[in-house]
Amino acid sequence: MATKKEKSIVEAPRIPERLELLNIEDYDMQDKQIFENGRFTQGTIANQTADKVSFDCIVFENIVFDQINLERAELTDVVFNRCDLSNVNFRDAILHRVEFNNCKMLGFDLSTTTMRNVKFDECYGQYSVYRFADMKYISFRQCNLEKADYYQAVFSKIEFLESKLEQAQFSGAKLSGIDLSTCEFLSIGVTLEDLQGCVIGPDQVQGFAYLLGVVIKE
Repeated sequence: MATKKEKSIVEAPRIPERLELLNIEDYDMQDKQIFENGRFTQGTIANQTADKVSFDCIVFENIVFDQINLERAELTDVVFNRCDLSNVNFRDAILHRVEFNNCKMLGFDLSTTTMRNVKFDECYGQYSVYRFADMKYISFRQCNLEKADYYQAVFSKIEFLESKLEQAQFSGAKLSGIDLSTCEFLSIGVTLEDLQGCVIGPDQVQGFAYLLGVVIKE
């Protein structure tokens, strides 16, 4: 008998079947500009700074974001496929029903964002920043999150699946109820209080021995 597939905790973006094909290089982003019902494929957008730009029902495919600052952006029903978002600034943004699939996100700054129903799938997010972010219904699956920074982020209904978390910073982020047992790490930045209620695997116990001030003898 076939087993029932477990339902994702993340609600998928609501993308219309038909989207207008747009050229990212035709746009010079302005404050409070609105992008709706479009698909950007291939190209580079560079040296853009704008405040409170809105994206609604937008798909980005194979887009390179170079020196982009979009603070307080609002993204609803947005998909990023195979994009390079390295060092992009999305501080104070609002993301609702957004997917990042196979994206390069080194140093991607999502500090103080509000995120609801956001999925990161097979992304390269080393040094990405989520400090003080409010994150609910979030999934990281098979991502490289080495040295990512979740300092004092607020977690609710969040999952880390088969991801690399070596030296990720979780200080001040409560990990109660979060399962890290499928993830790879030797050590992460966390306090004993933050770790209460976290689910880990038996091979990960040694990485937290320093919190107890003990040495595990092999």
